[in-house]
Amino acid sequence: MNTIRFFSLVCLLFTFCSCNYFKSEHPQAALPGQGGTTGMTDKSILNYSATIDRTLSHYKKEYSLIYLSGDLSVYAEKYSAYGDGKLYKTYSANGNISNSVKSYYFKNDSLILVKEQDKIMNEGVEVYKNIRTYLRNNVTFKMDSRTAGSAAALSTLPYLLVQPSDNKYPAEDYTDDIKSMDDAIAGKDKFEMVFDNITTYPDAHYIFLKSKNPSNYKASLLVNTRDAFIDSLLNFPSVFKDDKLSLKWKIKDKEAVYVPVDSTSTSASGLNK
Repeated sequence: MNTIRFFSLVCLLFTFCSCNYFKSEHPQAALPGQGGTTGMTDKSILNYSATIDRTLSHYKKEYSLIYLSGDLSVYAEKYSAYGDGKLYKTYSANGNISNSVKSYYFKNDSLILVKEQDKIMNEGVEVYKNIRTYLRNNVTFKMDSRTAGSAAALSTLPYLLVQPSDNKYPAEDYTDDIKSMDDAIAGKDKFEMVFDNITTYPDAHYIFLKSKNPSNYKASLLVNTRDAFIDSLLNFPSVFKDDKLSLKWKIKDKEAVYVPVDSTSTSASGLNK
């Protein structure tokens, strides 16, 4: 296939699939037909992402339970609005070894920036690192980073350019990341949870969930307010064993808190959607 024919085919695909964020394998990022993302530079991408950050209170927010698997914990958020901006955030921690926050910024359904904040314990020494990956037409065209021994020191440092290998950055596909966050928020696939048990302690009740599929994820919800549904779980837990429950929750102090059935809260997300 000659060069002209190849570029014609790529342009045609982007014309019909402009909403697709799947990654092109071609190293040339500046292809036409990407709904305003083609001409974006690293500076315009940072300005655009900063605008999203400043206006998040106007976005629709969806979020997941906090999922646990051994020492690993995973939590996801999604911010969307009637417009061209969208943001995913995922929080993961591995005990005291590491924790990471990754932010995925979209414009017109095209991924344009991935920001990663990492804290790693390396032989008893804390290492803080920020990485920014800039994309144009879903192809990385720039990466920069900074590293320090504390969060305070990190914030004072400039970002340094990450030099590409052979003038090309790694062809990373973020499709699985986005799917995993969507699944975590919707409670699907490896994040589909069913009832396991509920604690009966008088001073605190916790609903414990386990993954329906063999992914070994677990989740819990703190119950601050009892209602008829909680009474049913406490009195007849075996009736609900291994069932998928219709639950609402909010995240408070890094913990999922049960929202009673008769609550008028609109910020909670549920397993049955």
